[in-house]
Amino acid sequence: MRYPGDGLWGFPSGDNYNMQPSNSISALPSSRGSRGQRRGTSSAGAHYVRPHHTGTEQLEQLLEKPELVVVEQPKERGMRFRYECEGRSAGSILGSSSTEVNKTLPAIELQGPIDRIKNVTVTVSLVTKDIPHRPHPHCLVGKDCSDGVCVVSFNPHNTRRHSFVNLGIQCVRRKELDASLLRRKKKNIDPFSTGHSKSIEDMDMNVVRLCFQCELERNDGEKTHLYPVVSNPIYDKKATTTAELKINRLNIVQGPCTGKTEIYMLCDKVQKDDIEIIFSLGNWEAKAEFAQTDVHRQIAIVFKSPPYQEQDIAEEVEVNVSLRRISDRMYSEPVKFTYLSHNPDPYEVKRKRKLKSNKDCSASQDTMISTPGPAPQFDLSFPVEVPDCAFPAQEESQATFSQPLDEIHYEDGSDPCVSLDQDTINSLLFSINECLGPQNFLHLLNGQEPNPNNADPNLNHLEAEQPPLFVDPHYNQELPQDLRDIFLCQVKTEDDS
Repeated sequence: MRYPGDGLWGFPSGDNYNMQPSNSISALPSSRGSRGQRRGTSSAGAHYVRPHHTGTEQLEQLLEKPELVVVEQPKERGMRFRYECEGRSAGSILGSSSTEVNKTLPAIELQGPIDRIKNVTVTVSLVTKDIPHRPHPHCLVGKDCSDGVCVVSFNPHNTRRHSFVNLGIQCVRRKELDASLLRRKKKNIDPFSTGHSKSIEDMDMNVVRLCFQCELERNDGEKTHLYPVVSNPIYDKKATTTAELKINRLNIVQGPCTGKTEIYMLCDKVQKDDIEIIFSLGNWEAKAEFAQTDVHRQIAIVFKSPPYQEQDIAEEVEVNVSLRRISDRMYSEPVKFTYLSHNPDPYEVKRKRKLKSNKDCSASQDTMISTPGPAPQFDLSFPVEVPDCAFPAQEESQATFSQPLDEIHYEDGSDPCVSLDQDTINSLLFSINECLGPQNFLHLLNGQEPNPNNADPNLNHLEAEQPPLFVDPHYNQELPQDLRDIFLCQVKTEDDS
């Protein structure tokens, strides 16, 4: 039978269990008495005395006890543990919801009734990732930190929440691990009473947790400790076994649905024996094909794409490509890869268009061949510069011709080779024809020496004869019709005028 003020199970609770003498004598039957005999009790018999604080009050205090909650977890990836000898700031632990634009910080909050609480003191230290959470030799540095431990106090009536600003993690060299744990032991920092005598060889130095120990001070001066609370794990950024996975680039972002496309990937450092490449879409998942020897200096991987789940796709399918660490099943942010149809033109539309295009091209070529075009124009370049296109008068022609051609000199210009247009060429040839005479000019064009005896001032009789074959000695082809007309033109003499 339970009495008011008794413990939860009918017995006096905790420190309220007291034994005091009584003047009355009570006899209690003994369970080990022999032959029905009863064992008497001494005159100084004992009985339970109700405590000053009833069990109801203790239950109320227990129910009114607040709770410490981590409302903003620390960011698990991206934090680098720095050594003290690096001589630079250890950085600041960011909140899990932190972005490039909006930075957040780890934060705790005291939830529940706080009417009888005057002050709150929170001690933050580092513990190991796995249970039981043992003190970790790495240290916390920054504001309110000393000997690797951070201690903050605040009045819950002013604010229930506290954010940790400029709180960084400083890693300890292996030869200083024992000294760091010894300092922690002297300050009695062992949240889960695991002891400091265990070996540190099995500790993971690349991951830690924040442990929050909360002490409540009541208005009457009594102090109460809440159960320690641990945060999510924080991984060292520089450790390849725990670092954040990231794909930087793929050299090929599409390939046939049959797979076997060779792809080069650039990524952050990975462990060649602890990494795999996953192609996924919805519930479908497949692993890329590569060996450990295909991982180059931990930052590049050469692999072959797996075949898609369906080989008869009619259109392109976009899937995700991610890195996955085998040990902790950690994924990277995915990048896109497109599977192409094995038959890119199942209805042969492109082939028909190509055939039609070829027919159109053939018809155009036939039209061009059957339709005569204008006579080709020749771009003749002379290695001399003609300063003036004016030609000498009729009476000066004989004097000009009497001078040898190789003795004619022209002023050197900046460009030794001048290209003339067609009209200038025609005028120049006409002038030469007048100087040499038509027949000698024809001999000259055909590579023969001109004969001055063959000069005939009247060449009207050539019109009735078959025109000779005009050949360009430079191009070895027949001259165009417009040049022939120049050669066959009639030269007017002074007598005709």
